[in-house]
Amino acid sequence: MNDFRNKIIETQGKMFQVKRTFPESRINLNKGSVDDLKSFFHCDTLFKAQGLLWVCNEIKEIDYVEIEKT
Repeated sequence: MNDFRNKIIETQGKMFQVKRTFPESRINLNKGSVDDLKSFFHCDTLFKAQGLLWVCNEIKEIDYVEIEKT
């Protein structure tokens, strides 16, 4: 299995830092809540894809205006 830890991925037009991946079968998502998992792993986003559970933090896009030097 590929080690995706600390990789940056783009999905659904957003960027995420992958904290951890593990097989979906290692955890029963019907027991407990997704919020409990987010709290446990200190993350803000969980994905299920490619047979894995992806534990990620969204990289927030920042709007800014450059200030010109005068």
